[in-house]
Amino acid sequence: MASNRHLGRIIALQTLYEEEFRLEAGDQKFNLNEVLARNIGRYQEMVEDTDFIRNLVSGVSKDITKLDKQLQPIAPEWPIDQIARMDRIVLRIGLYELENENDWSSGH
Repeated sequence: MASNRHLGRIIALQTLYEEEFRLEAGDQKFNLNEVLARNIGRYQEMVEDTDFIRNLVSGVSKDITKLDKQLQPIAPEWPIDQIARMDRIVLRIGLYELENENDWSSGH
């Protein structure tokens, strides 16, 4: 098994994409933890650092409003809600990681 941050980010991206899509569609039964567990389970033989993935997903999900407020001034001509969903989530993940880089364990 490999502790692969790249794969972890892909899993986080898939999970956060599904969260935004389903919540926007009004899915009242959406459960972030269930979706995350399912997505991690798909790659369980290839990923070890599930704490990294869980922290990334929960942190981005919890801080969406804050992250969007920080991202908006960078490209004022592109309102956050008009940026493609995938791009918007990638930006959030990147910003969240940059802001929390001292919280991640080293060596990965």
